[in-house]
Amino acid sequence: MSIRQIPRGWLYTAIRLLSLSALFFASMLAVDYYFNANTFCHEGASCEVVANSEFGKKYGIFLPTLGLLAYSFFFLTSFFFAKTKLTFLKKKLSTFWVPLAIICCALGALLFIVVQALEIKAFCWLCMGIDTSAILMVIPAIFLLLNKSADDETPEKLAKSPIFHVVGWIGLYLLAALGPLTWGSFQPPVDKVSADVPAYIQSFYKPGKVNIVEISSFDCPHCRELHPQLSALLQQYDDRINFTRLSIPLSQRKEACVAYYCAEQEKKSEQYADCLFKEPSKESGKLLEYARECSINEDSFKSCLTDPKTSEAVDQMLENIRSIDFKGAPTVWIDNIQIIGFDKSKGMTPYKNAIEKNKSTEPTLPLAFIFTFIIGLGAIITGLIITLARRREG
Repeated sequence: MSIRQIPRGWLYTAIRLLSLSALFFASMLAVDYYFNANTFCHEGASCEVVANSEFGKKYGIFLPTLGLLAYSFFFLTSFFFAKTKLTFLKKKLSTFWVPLAIICCALGALLFIVVQALEIKAFCWLCMGIDTSAILMVIPAIFLLLNKSADDETPEKLAKSPIFHVVGWIGLYLLAALGPLTWGSFQPPVDKVSADVPAYIQSFYKPGKVNIVEISSFDCPHCRELHPQLSALLQQYDDRINFTRLSIPLSQRKEACVAYYCAEQEKKSEQYADCLFKEPSKESGKLLEYARECSINEDSFKSCLTDPKTSEAVDQMLENIRSIDFKGAPTVWIDNIQIIGFDKSKGMTPYKNAIEKNKSTEPTLPLAFIFTFIIGLGAIITGLIITLARRREG
């Protein structure tokens, strides 16, 4: 069988699959443009660079809608054009005008890739997913233009998909086009960290977590009161919390801060902090005793204490803290909320409220997405069952 004799059913199947691929990426792009920015493309990534470019600001807003409409058109009408014998200007819709429309669409996609490469100098991976799918659709489109088997295939034969029944295709369409939309559009908006949060504090943050940075001193009585209560609160949230403690001295002596830094290197920081908050000390013998209690390798600990790089790292941390207009210990940043001091009358209420506020922005599974997924998967399974049944009958 030559290229010119490839059954049109297979060519339309290829167009449908590539349309679904483009729709999937266009749906994700629509979420980021119209609903919740940075849902699928993280802040600062190449997608955001493209969106914030001069070209993106002028035309980007139209691209997701254009993609959803264009590839929905190619997918949905492929079932009609596969069977119709209608013509326009003496050219068949099924084997000339539809392939020509696909080729024009692919040229537009190629042009956008060139713009990203030469003008923007960044590539949006969502856009590239759409554009690559569009360019690959040219292959079955050209085969349709060259196809010689068109007159030999009956509408009934073309109506039967080589893969599965039309019900299954509907399921795939629901998942590709509506899946990302229902997921992203129903997510609570992600609060971006306030510009008021110093860059140094933000450097300890991790995406997808409730970030807590505590600046405290082992010599500070308020810090010692806060420590056990804050530790108990954080344990309630397990791995949803990304916690960092920055230890500072209240006097010129920084031995405890250096020792805590060395305990951090051995991943024993919390156990060591418990010891220092319970009974603060700057004496080398006591600091070494705490290391033994925390099962820290004694030789590594001693080496870290005397390493000039350790003292330099602690000094740099203290310099960074001074640069952020530090008011006093304890100071706790919970994402974009700053809590200075410890008010015993309020207890842990301000801290718990701040954690809950930021935890509420964590992604949840929306009911609309679950419903779409169930319907789509059910349609795909139904389509496969019908197809298998028909093949057995045949």
